[in-house]
Amino acid sequence: MLTKQQQFEFIHNYASEFSISLLLKLTTVSRAGYYKWKNSQPGQHQDRDLALYQLILDVFNESKKTYGVRRIKTALLNKHGLIINHKCIRRLMNKYGLVCVLPKPKFKRRPQPFGTIGNILNREFSAEKPLQKLCLDITYIKVNHPYPKWIYLCAVKDLYNHEIVAYDVSPTQNMMQVFRVLNQVSKLPLADQAILHTDQGFQFTNKYYMKRVADMGLIQSMSRRGNCWDNACIENFFRHLKAEMPHFGTSETLEDVSMTINEYINYYNHKRIQTKYGMSPIEFRLHAA
Repeated sequence: MLTKQQQFEFIHNYASEFSISLLLKLTTVSRAGYYKWKNSQPGQHQDRDLALYQLILDVFNESKKTYGVRRIKTALLNKHGLIINHKCIRRLMNKYGLVCVLPKPKFKRRPQPFGTIGNILNREFSAEKPLQKLCLDITYIKVNHPYPKWIYLCAVKDLYNHEIVAYDVSPTQNMMQVFRVLNQVSKLPLADQAILHTDQGFQFTNKYYMKRVADMGLIQSMSRRGNCWDNACIENFFRHLKAEMPHFGTSETLEDVSMTINEYINYYNHKRIQTKYGMSPIEFRLHAA
């Protein structure tokens, strides 16, 4: 009487000449047992891992090394129709050293006066239609040459689909930059009673800013004092921008940084998968329309 091991080897040796069903009838082992034995043999997992790794690597490189496990999982489904467990993707990324690193969120307390503007948004970071709820903020990005300095990005995010609908890059942080962004927003088909939310930065407590927002028919909303989470949606975009930007260009000069920011925001809006929707912001907006 042959052992199970010998029967498995018998089926494997003649599988190229006869059907598995016929060979199973000549033995006492089950089909499930045979395939479990086959998959446990050296080289089986390695070949399968290598094939899947190549697909993961293609997605990872296409995202310029900015995609993590969840976005790679969604991209494999969208591009190849593959449903891969996130644990498997994480295991292969660890095995082959694919690392997508994002810094821990860092928020600053903003001691500026609160004024009379309330927190209308109240952390309700979802909208039923485009340009109904907007968040605006300013961040700074380091420039290395000809000497170390900062460049400032003022951006507006639509909470409906996370799209960056207006932005301005400037070597100086002042009210003119904010007004340039507001001029872009004024040309958009804003929803009735749209909300524009900011933190308590000095630009947003400025009386001219408040008047401009009111003239545009927008409802002004402002975070509570020292509460960074009230504006976390736009801060989240800035966090990804700073972490992923180095893969899109250099930060040597003002011109380099400006071009890189433009390239990244174009990629973010048109191509970067939002895990909530499984597609990019503009793809989601068009799909929903």
